[in-house]
Amino acid sequence: MKKLFLLAGILLILGCKVVETNDENRGLIVPVYFYNLSEWDKVADADADEIAIINPSNGPGNDVDDNYVQFIDKLVSNGKKPVGYVYTKWGARDIDEVEDDIDTWLGFYPNIKGFFIDEVTADANGLDYYKRLTDYIRSKGDYYIVLNPGTTPNPAYFDIADNVVVYENNATSLDSNPCESYSDKSSIIVYGADENRMEEILNNYHCRYVYVTDDNQPNPYDSLPTYFDREIELLK
Repeated sequence: MKKLFLLAGILLILGCKVVETNDENRGLIVPVYFYNLSEWDKVADADADEIAIINPSNGPGNDVDDNYVQFIDKLVSNGKKPVGYVYTKWGARDIDEVEDDIDTWLGFYPNIKGFFIDEVTADANGLDYYKRLTDYIRSKGDYYIVLNPGTTPNPAYFDIADNVVVYENNATSLDSNPCESYSDKSSIIVYGADENRMEEILNNYHCRYVYVTDDNQPNPYDSLPTYFDREIELLK
């Protein structure tokens, strides 16, 4: 521990950013891209800090679904953060349409606690688009914002979001720690991992939120991992 403080002091003198990981703060970020009420209950009842990404129809859908209303209410009652899915086509989607999706989410599901912005650019060229979008969301209230470039982005993205998904891909391609620089604001979503690989990832990749599943392509988020309970245990 003394070595850590000494190193931190040296880095601060040099003007470098220091992020100390506290594994007690780790939680789950679960893509709930399936319509299964019993599995929804497992998500809502999980003994973990948790972001649940709600996705009725590639966004909020065209009508209110009472089952989603009840699911979101249960998540909130259990201290979870349900966030609404919104896609942006890597900054190519008309931002007025994206803002309309935000408004629809808030109209249909007013208990939502934030937004999961998908298909986000990673370079500085997209920052104006996402700065406008995050400003729009914050003008609506105190909502938690997750950006998903699926890779390590320009550092400025961490300034405009509460959390950034710095890796979304299969387990075999995860060969370094993408959360190392901004562990307190980074998440990883990993699919195609057996239970041993899941345990290895949770033991070695120290990110604010994680999700590892043995589900795989073509849709790795159409069910919970078979080892969901074990994954929760390892996060405690």
